[in-house]
Amino acid sequence: MSVKKVPDAEGCTLTLLEVDGLMFPTFPADVIRGVPDLELRDDDILISGYPKAGTHWLFEVLRVLLRGSCDGGGMEKDDFMIEMVPQDQLAKKPSPRILNTHVQFTSLPKEIHKRKTKIIYLLRNPKDSAVSFYNHHRKLVEYYDYHGKLKDYLRLWVGGKVDYGSWFNYVRSWHEGLRSHPDIPSLSVVYEDMKEDALSQIRRISHFLGLSHDDAFLRKVDDWCSFKRMRERKGKYDLTPEGQPIMYRKGEVGDWKNWFTIADNEWFDQVYKDRMTGIDLSFRYTI
Repeated sequence: MSVKKVPDAEGCTLTLLEVDGLMFPTFPADVIRGVPDLELRDDDILISGYPKAGTHWLFEVLRVLLRGSCDGGGMEKDDFMIEMVPQDQLAKKPSPRILNTHVQFTSLPKEIHKRKTKIIYLLRNPKDSAVSFYNHHRKLVEYYDYHGKLKDYLRLWVGGKVDYGSWFNYVRSWHEGLRSHPDIPSLSVVYEDMKEDALSQIRRISHFLGLSHDDAFLRKVDDWCSFKRMRERKGKYDLTPEGQPIMYRKGEVGDWKNWFTIADNEWFDQVYKDRMTGIDLSFRYTI
């Protein structure tokens, strides 16, 4: 275990924690190593997605659905992140817990194969994920101390030299893991589908959880959990020195078009074609 300064092509470094050959944010190493041995419950719900796929949004949707009311609730995603929060603290959380993680499928708690824990897997267009992660790394100066340009950052991101490694490896791990274990109760949600018609996706999620909310309540959930409303409620808690929200930046579909050059896009498309051969993802890649 050691803290690494990972350099881009121009020498700007990204501060990460290396644990057993994998890169993470500077979380407690013992907590990271303990993830496979985490004790699960049958009524746990586990959210997973590559960083910046929209897991904060999904957590809030689940919290409101389970609570059955739109209010503050006092539950925050970071308090249930299994590679950041010690197991003794997670054990004190009342059921049902909404656990969340960014680890690959093969690094999940081993009990996922014998419990009835439900998994909701969130997938987002990699170009928007990369741009959002870039801004995340740039804004969280106290953690990452990264000041590079996007053109150089994209090489780090594609090469997996960021926390949680390669998006391509991550997505392949989850795609193959869920396909190989159909006995695990799981639901896949696409970020772009949530943005296009959140109500229908919230309805899917509610049904998957075995809840019986009517459409009137689901419409309230849709409004309460909209990006604008969440940014107003929660964006103020994590701010840049300039006063801009860190976790709730834009949440837009296709924002990568404002960041990628033509050359960036052509290069990225070729990388995607090469790396994702054999995997047919159900989301609109070019949005």
